[in-house]
Amino acid sequence: MLSAEKIQSNWERYLTEVKNNISEERSSILLPFLKKYEERFMMMPASSKNWHHSAFAGGYCDHVLRVLDCANALYTVWNNKGGNMDTYTIEEMRFAALFHDLGKMGQQEGEYYQPNDSQWHIDKLGQVYKFNTDIPAMKVPERSLFILQEIGCKVTQNEYITIKIHDGLYDDSNKFYFMSGQKETRLRTHLPLLMHQADHMAA
Repeated sequence: MLSAEKIQSNWERYLTEVKNNISEERSSILLPFLKKYEERFMMMPASSKNWHHSAFAGGYCDHVLRVLDCANALYTVWNNKGGNMDTYTIEEMRFAALFHDLGKMGQQEGEYYQPNDSQWHIDKLGQVYKFNTDIPAMKVPERSLFILQEIGCKVTQNEYITIKIHDGLYDDSNKFYFMSGQKETRLRTHLPLLMHQADHMAA
């Protein structure tokens, strides 16, 4: 659990990271959107079960900032070890970190996670939150990209692929990207690998 002070400081830092690391062209779209749903972003969890990561109030921002910190640290390591860092920009890496889980907000008109009203599910299965079935079913990475296009925020090809497949092989549909048997279909950048590792470390 996070204190009210920690939730507030995380939110303020999140907004600062967006302002400082994302171009004005895009931050001018993103910041008003984030502030419009400020209370939801501040309080929403990052997962539904208490044995998953950050399944508590304020968990979303806390997790995303951890991913950003891990990505920054991994960038230094990968750069020192000869990673192909020239295939993406620092902004692309930080954008992907900051918005890879945006879909966890749900739709603009409906939250993704709702407090569970079944004590049995909480006690027996650890399901602190339940999924909102009043909004369309969609994978989190795909909903993240949908929301970004919905509000008119452009993403680069690197950002699109990285956000889409950041769950790695936990999602079978990502095998095309991670298990290519020929050079023609291999990833052209290591950014999705770095981001998946950062997400895994942060969780």
